[in-house]
Amino acid sequence: MQTCCPICGAEAISRLANARSGKEIVLWHCEFCDYDFLVHDPTKDLADNKLDDSRLKSAGLDIPTLERDFKNGLAQSRPYISEYLNADDCNTNILEIGCSWGYFLQLVREAGANPYGIELNTIRSKYVSETLRIPCDTTLEACETRGIKFRKIFLFYVLEYIPDPLDYLQRLVSLLEDGGELIVITPNLSDAIKDLWQNSAFQKFFYDEHAINYMSFCAVEKMVAKLPKSYAKVESRQGYSFVNHLNWYLTQKPRTTGIVGGDRFIEDIVSQLQSENAALNVEQTQIIDRLLSLMVNFDKEYRAVLEQGNYGNQIRFVVKR
Repeated sequence: MQTCCPICGAEAISRLANARSGKEIVLWHCEFCDYDFLVHDPTKDLADNKLDDSRLKSAGLDIPTLERDFKNGLAQSRPYISEYLNADDCNTNILEIGCSWGYFLQLVREAGANPYGIELNTIRSKYVSETLRIPCDTTLEACETRGIKFRKIFLFYVLEYIPDPLDYLQRLVSLLEDGGELIVITPNLSDAIKDLWQNSAFQKFFYDEHAINYMSFCAVEKMVAKLPKSYAKVESRQGYSFVNHLNWYLTQKPRTTGIVGGDRFIEDIVSQLQSENAALNVEQTQIIDRLLSLMVNFDKEYRAVLEQGNYGNQIRFVVKR
């Protein structure tokens, strides 16, 4: 069977691999784009609320309750609001693809913009529409029929689940108003734990049967080059701390972080040790402060080295129409 790359159209080569659930999958690779992908359509499973079973439960991670998931989502979304929204976005239309329970969209509304969502998971889309009272469609087609243009469209860890990603992004760009922006975050195929640390447990954990697109920095650049745009920026970001990587090295298994694509391990360590300073004498407190400073600075440098080499676990790109 011949399968072509969805980005460049070149013939891809296949190999067998294991998903984190233990299922054997056929993984295709485009050498020209440096892009791994699966050819099946996960849409029905995503709509039927099966993602957390393969992504979390099968890896021994807890599936959070709605309340905990929403709280974690709000915490993760606030930095996105600070980075990507500004005063000029007030009263404009903002769309999030894969909006889950709607925590980002709630913050969008609080920031004064008009939020819209698309969520395949019918349980979550109903919650967004009926509980949060935010317009939420289950398909892009339904959103397109609204005839609305958007100032900004966001995809946070969603592109990896979309069949024919290039066509999908082209459709999203057409929904932008002039000067509007498409902002995307997706996992990096060139992951430091998998490729630099060569961690065998993480290599078995990396692929999920429902996530069908695994793009490198090269693949994203080639895809973005095919989009209609006036401006584009692609960058690598490291969301996980070096503590997370050490955890994989020492335990050979994941640990729940409550954050997709990142963790707060360093912040938690700093907070805990600083809160215990009251029980220490002056000399001990000074030593703790120096150790914490070393840890924080090393983590920053560690992340910077990975990002400069395009090995950050996230690829972020912004396309302006």
